[in-house]
Amino acid sequence: MKTRFSPLPRTVYGQMAAIVISSMMVTVFFVAFLVFALRPTVPPLPEGPWPNALAFETAIDALRASPPEIREAIAQGMSTPDVSFRTTAPFACTPIPTEHFSILLRRILQARAGNQNVVMIASTCAADSSGMTSTHIDMPREGIFITAHNGINHHLPQLMRATLPLIVSFLSMLVIMGTLSLWSLWRINRPLKVLADKAETFGYDITPEPLVEQGPVELRRVARAFNRMQARVAAAAEERTRMLMAIGHDLRTPLTRLSMRIEMGGADASPSALRNDLWLMNRMLNGALSFLKGQGDTEPAERVDIGALVESVCAEFEAIGRNVICQGDLGLTCLCQPVAVARMVNNLIDNACKFGSEVRVDTRRSGHEAIIEVADNGPGIPPEMHDVVLLPFARLDPARSPDGGLGLGLSIIHDIVQRHRGSLTFHSNQPHGLLVRIALPLDLHTAAQAHGNTQATH
Repeated sequence: MKTRFSPLPRTVYGQMAAIVISSMMVTVFFVAFLVFALRPTVPPLPEGPWPNALAFETAIDALRASPPEIREAIAQGMSTPDVSFRTTAPFACTPIPTEHFSILLRRILQARAGNQNVVMIASTCAADSSGMTSTHIDMPREGIFITAHNGINHHLPQLMRATLPLIVSFLSMLVIMGTLSLWSLWRINRPLKVLADKAETFGYDITPEPLVEQGPVELRRVARAFNRMQARVAAAAEERTRMLMAIGHDLRTPLTRLSMRIEMGGADASPSALRNDLWLMNRMLNGALSFLKGQGDTEPAERVDIGALVESVCAEFEAIGRNVICQGDLGLTCLCQPVAVARMVNNLIDNACKFGSEVRVDTRRSGHEAIIEVADNGPGIPPEMHDVVLLPFARLDPARSPDGGLGLGLSIIHDIVQRHRGSLTFHSNQPHGLLVRIALPLDLHTAAQAHGNTQATH
C-alpha cells in the first residue's frame, strides 16, 4: 500500500514532540515580544536606597542653589508622600536603633563630591501610619532636613520585566501540558474505544466490518493486526463449516451404500464389500484429522539439507516402482520442520503420480531461497482454478472421489509452505502437464559458512 506523504509526524511520540517543540518556540517568541514591548524608556534603578539617594542629591543641589526666601517653597514643591523636604526645622521623629538602610543612605550621600565635609545626621524613626519606618537625614549647617520611607524601590516596568516572562512561561507550560493531555486522551482513547467495541462485538459475530485504520501509526498497526486476526478467525470458522459439510457429504455415500448392502443381502453384503466401505470411511476421517493436526503442528525447527530430504522422498517412490526422476543441488540448508517438509514433498509427488505417468523433481538455489519443483505430464490445472485448489476440500471435479480423498492435499501443502514463510505457485509444464514451484528461505548463516568452506577447499 502506497504511503501518502505528510509533513506532520505520523507516530504518537512524534506528534507529541512536535507539539512540545512548537509550543516552546511560540512561548519564547511571545515572552521576547512582551519584554521588548514593556521595556522602560529609562532603565530602572536597582532596588534599595539608590532611588532615594538620587532624589536627595537632586533636592540638595536644588535647595543649595535657591535663594533663601524661596527655599521652603521649593522644598514643599519637591516633597512627595514618600520623600519630604524642609528648610525650617527637623521632622518629628520617634528614634529607634539606626538601621543599616539609613547608614547606607548617608554613606551614599557623603560619597558624592562636595558632601565629604558636610555634617549629616542619619537616624531611623519608628513606623508611622503607613506602617513603614523612615530615614531622617538632617544637615543642620545647610538648613536642609529630609525624611523618606524605608521602602524597597519597585518600578512597574522593572516589576513587569522581572515577573511577566516567568508568569507567561509558567502559564504557557500549563497550557501545553493540558493540551497534550487532552489531545493524547482523545487521540489514543477514541481508536481504542472503537477497538474495544469491535472486540466485544467479535465475541458474538465473527464476521463484522473491519476496523478503519486511523490515528497514529501505532494504533493503525493495532487495527491492522486486529483485522488480520478477525479475517483468520472468520476463515477458520468457514473452513470448519466447510470441512463438516464435506465430511457429511462424503460419508453419506458409503453409509447409504452400506445400509443398502445390509438390507439387500446377498453378494452385495459380502464381508469384503462391507470392509471396503468401512475402509473408505476410515480414510476420509483420517484425512480430516490429519489436516486438523497439521494446522496445529508444533514440530521444532531444524537445519535441514533440502536437496537431501527431497532426494530421500523420491527414493521411496522409486522403490515402489513409480516413475520419479530426481535431480538438483545438495547443500541447500533451510531452517524448517523436517517431517512437515517431507510430508509436503510426499504429497506433491503423490498428486503428480496420480495424474501423470512421469514425474520430475528438481531442487536448486535462487538467491536466498531454495526452489523445489515437481512437474508431471498430466492434464494440469486451469489458471483460473489455481487459487481455488488451495482451499480445503476443493476439487477440480465436483463429483467426490471414490478413493476416500477429501481434497486436502494441496491445502496441507499450502499450509506447510506458509508456516515456513515460503511461496507456492503453479506453472504450465511443456508440452502439457503441471509444474508446482515451492520457494523456501535459506538459512543464510549456514549457507555462507558452507560457501566459505567450499572456497577454502578450492
